[in-house]
Amino acid sequence: MISILLTILKILGLLLLSVLGILLVLILLVLFVPVRYRIVLHRKETEKAPVAAKVSITWLLHMVSAVFSYPEEAYVKIKLFFITVFRSDQPSKEKIKKEKKQKDKTQKKSHKTEEGTKNEKINAFRQEEKRDVDKENDKEEQRKIEQEEDKKEQKKISDNKGEDKESKKDFFKKLLSILKNIKYTITKICDKIKYIVNNIRYYIDILKSDTFRMAWSVCSPQVFGLLKSILPNKIQGKLRIGTGDPASTGQVLAAYGILYPLLGNHIEIIPDFEQQIVEGDLFIKGKITFFRLVKTAWIVYFNKDLRQLIKLFKREAA
Repeated sequence: MISILLTILKILGLLLLSVLGILLVLILLVLFVPVRYRIVLHRKETEKAPVAAKVSITWLLHMVSAVFSYPEEAYVKIKLFFITVFRSDQPSKEKIKKEKKQKDKTQKKSHKTEEGTKNEKINAFRQEEKRDVDKENDKEEQRKIEQEEDKKEQKKISDNKGEDKESKKDFFKKLLSILKNIKYTITKICDKIKYIVNNIRYYIDILKSDTFRMAWSVCSPQVFGLLKSILPNKIQGKLRIGTGDPASTGQVLAAYGILYPLLGNHIEIIPDFEQQIVEGDLFIKGKITFFRLVKTAWIVYFNKDLRQLIKLFKREAA
């Protein structure tokens, strides 16, 4: 009996170890196997589409991949173990159900509208009869309104004579209130300027402090290293550029000459001084490792100096 229990425990232990080993392998794969991306851009003046683009993202020997291409196949396609799992151009089951419900609603509305049109015709005939009667009543009411308006105008003429005297007094009162408002606005502007100056001095003192220096010395290498790892490690291209003006085309070449130490022989630019044209091919390739992302996030998030610096910027620390 004891031997049977021991064999069962042994089997369970081996199963647990195998599961833990598989999980560990998966975590290591996610952390250290890079996600690779490729971007291919193509443009030609004779083609209808302004730019032809293809973006592909792969992971773990293309076991997981995502592709977007335009304009040949303007949709996103995701594959898992070489099997298409998702395509943006194919509607889901929920969308199909919603479309069916909308069709049923439209059909019901069409039946209701047909019945409603019959009732509307009958009501319209009755309303026309009422309008004829209402027009006669409106004419009598307008006559009464005109008489009342004539009486009101006569009263206004008599009242305006007395209001002229009061208007002069109101004018001087308004002048005094305007002068007071000008004084208030000037003092308010001065207070705002003082507040802005004090804020500028406060943030300059923070930038000069030791906490900022320590946080910068620890976090900046991590962030710049992360950006360097994300940026493409291979760029190749051949472009034909012409602005239609020889002077501006020369300025483009001058800018290319300034960037040549960074671009090197990877991108070739052919100038066209006669016509306005932009065409060519561009290939970009790079990779992203999740371990570098996790490492940078860990160091930056748990840095005490950075947390203290954030509190100072929020004015939470004295």
